[in-house]
This record gives sequence, structure tokens and C-alpha cells, in this order.
Amino acid sequence: MKEEIKEKLETAAVVVFSPVLALANGVVTAINRKYIKKPLGQFIEVDGHRMSVLVTGQGDRTIVFLPGLSRTCPILDFKPLFTQLKDRFKIVVPEKFGYGQSDVVRENRDYETIVEQYRKALSVLQIKPPYILCAHSLSGHDVEIWAQKYPEEVEAFIGIDANIANCPEINFNYDRLWWEDRFLERFYSITGYVRTADLYGLDKALTKKEVRILKELEVRNTGNYDVYSEEKNYLAAHALINSRPMPTQPTLQFVDTPEWYKDGVAQPHEKGEWDDYEIAWVKAHEDFAAASLNGKVLYYTSGHVMHHYDYVKMAGEIKEFLNAEK
Repeated sequence: MKEEIKEKLETAAVVVFSPVLALANGVVTAINRKYIKKPLGQFIEVDGHRMSVLVTGQGDRTIVFLPGLSRTCPILDFKPLFTQLKDRFKIVVPEKFGYGQSDVVRENRDYETIVEQYRKALSVLQIKPPYILCAHSLSGHDVEIWAQKYPEEVEAFIGIDANIANCPEINFNYDRLWWEDRFLERFYSITGYVRTADLYGLDKALTKKEVRILKELEVRNTGNYDVYSEEKNYLAAHALINSRPMPTQPTLQFVDTPEWYKDGVAQPHEKGEWDDYEIAWVKAHEDFAAASLNGKVLYYTSGHVMHHYDYVKMAGEIKEFLNAEK
């Protein structure tokens, strides 16, 4: 209750002092622009727009990292994890439009378009398939569409609490998303309030300079058109995937589970509001892995962004799985 009251008071203060905050944010943003001007990776052209892509690591197998919805900077978001993997694999982190240092294109962001743009980016970089696609959250749908349409290009699917088509649907309220959430997020961006956002462990996993870059990109990207267009296309992607045969490529699924869900079994506990949804979420991943040629589910309790906290352990599991799969 205290945290809720504190949050409401902070929001009220931001609204009251918004003109002053907006002016101050403009000054700070201008001063800090130098931190986000230099690419974290490299810029390439895709469909006439500038896309930011990081290529690092070594090895004859390629892992492509695909970010969860509205993860401000995929390169920094995945850095703790891919740093543990780049000694054995080539790492590619393409930042789709509206993310990281890539352009905001203000175009319809349906999932098939996103997949095609990923493929074009890899072609420009002359990185040939097959790829190991590592997707967080909603980008699980990107992998499924990719694997269904171009199965020969997908060597394996690594999911980080990823959405897959047999998961319970997320009931987005699009009117609220567009007229309330998007307005508020842009408001927080314009006033610079997003600089105070919780980084969910990344502040400990990254350098101080990287955290500063991340916060400036929060100001730049929060509430942009491309991210919300992608979100609006979620249910269409869900339906599209379910209209096609499900992919069966080898898969390793890291799944966020409650403390009461141990070793793949729900333990006795006090039933809570989200129990049914959580059990359905976990079962969907178990069923998906069971239908794969070589599927495995690992249960983590460190939250939806587990790769910010358990990246060393996860990297070890990924190496073990991919070594066995090969």
C-alpha cells in the first residue's frame, strides 16, 4: 500500500511540475545525446531505414537474439547473457525499428514484416542460415513465424519466457493502450520521468556508462509508434501461427514459474488470483517442447526478465543443450 501511495504521489508531482521537467529534460537530453549517437554495434540499411545491429563472438553457429516487447535497447538488454556465449557462438543482436538505436519508422509493424526485416538485415551482413533464434517474451511469435515459413533457416529455438501460440492469449485492451498507456508513456518520456524506471537487474549487470545509455534510450523510445503498432498486431500473429502447422525444431524453453511450481509440478499452496493462467502458461511450454524433435523446459523463479539475473546459469544451460543438439 505504501509503495502504491508513493507511486501515485510521484506521478502527481510529475504532472504538476511537467513544464519545468520537460524543459529540464530537453537540456539533459541535449547534453547526453553524445552517449547514444555512437552505435553500440553498427548501422545498416533495411527497407530504406537505418537499423542498428551488433555482431560479435566467434564460432560456426549463429545465435540471433530477438527482444521482448518494448525492451528499450536489445543490445544492452541481452548483453549479460550473450557475453557468456560469445566464446563459442557468433552473436547477432538486430534492433528492430523502434528499438535501441534503430530508426522509428512509423509504419505498420505486423510480425511477418518484422521477420522479413530481420532476414534482410542478416543478408546485408552476409550471415547465412541456419540460425539459433533466442527470443524473449513476445518475440517468441517472431520465431514461430520464421520457423513455419522458412524451416530450413531455423536450427533451434531458445525461448526466454517466450510467448508461443498455444499459450493463453494476452487480453490487450487496445483502446486503453493507444489512448491511455501510450499517452502516459510519451508524457513520462517528454518529462524524463522514465529515467527513474526500474531496470530489473540491468543496473547491476552493466557498466555505469551503459546504464546511462540505456536511460537515454528509454527517453528516446518509450511510447513510440512502432512498439505500439507491434503490440496491436499481436492477436493477428497469434491467429496466423495457429493457422499453420506448429514448428518442431529443437527447442529449449526457459519458463518463469511461481515459487510454488517446483520441478514441473504445482505444489500445495494458497491459491492466488493468477494460478490458472500461470499453470496454463507453463503447460503450453511443456506441450510445445514435447512436440519438438528435441525439446526441453527449464523452470526459473527469477521473473520474466530472468536473463538479467541468471545469465551465467542460463548460458551454461544453452551451451549444454546446443552441444547435445548438434
